[in-house]
Amino acid sequence: MKGWAAVSDFDGTITLRDVGDHLLLHYGFSDKKTIEASYSLKVRVEDFMKRAFSGATLSEEVIASFVRKKVRARPGFRDFALFCEAAGVPFEIASGGVDLYADPFFKKHGVKVRSFFGKAKVLRTGIRISYPFLKSTDLSSFKASRVSRLKNAGYRVVFFGDGPNDLKAAALADKVYAAGRLLKLCRERGIEASPLASFTRAVNFIKRNS
Repeated sequence: MKGWAAVSDFDGTITLRDVGDHLLLHYGFSDKKTIEASYSLKVRVEDFMKRAFSGATLSEEVIASFVRKKVRARPGFRDFALFCEAAGVPFEIASGGVDLYADPFFKKHGVKVRSFFGKAKVLRTGIRISYPFLKSTDLSSFKASRVSRLKNAGYRVVFFGDGPNDLKAAALADKVYAAGRLLKLCRERGIEASPLASFTRAVNFIKRNS
C-alpha cells in the first residue's frame, strides 16, 4: 500500500455553502424551490448548472468579488491542502462547480490543488458552461472513477462530499467525511461516514492511520 490519497467535492464541502446556488439566489437567477429540486438523485448536477447559468448575466469581476466577500471555506481546508502537499498525499477535487468562482476562491486562500471544474464562458446573454473532463460519463460516475483510479494505484482513499452526486464515490472510498444530504444518504444506505465539520479531523485520521 502507498498510504492515503484524498478526493473531495467542492461546493458545500470545501465551502460552507454551495457557491453556485448562493450566486443564483443572491442575484435572482433561480429560486429555492428550483434549487431544492436539483438535488434529486435523478438530476445531473452538470445539466442543472448549464441550464441555471445560461441566463445569469454576471461578469467575471462580479463573481470574483462575491467569492472574496461572501464565500467561506470549511474550517481546516487550507491546512488540509498544505498537509497533503507536505506529506505527499495525493489530493484532488472533482466538482460540478465552475472555474469562474473556484479560481478566485483558491487564490484567496493561497492554495493550489489538482482540480476538475466546469469551464465557464461569460457571454452577453449569460454564462455558458462545459465539462470537457466528463467526455461520455456523468459527474457522479466521474467522481467515483477518481476514487477507483487512486485505489487501483495502491492508495487508501479518503472522500469528502455533501450531495447526492457524491454517493457513488463515497460507496467506494475507504474513509468518508460527509455533510448535509450525503451524510443522510450514507446513513440510509449503511455506508460508514463521519460527519464533516472541519478538515482537521481528516488530518489527524491520516496521521494516526499511516
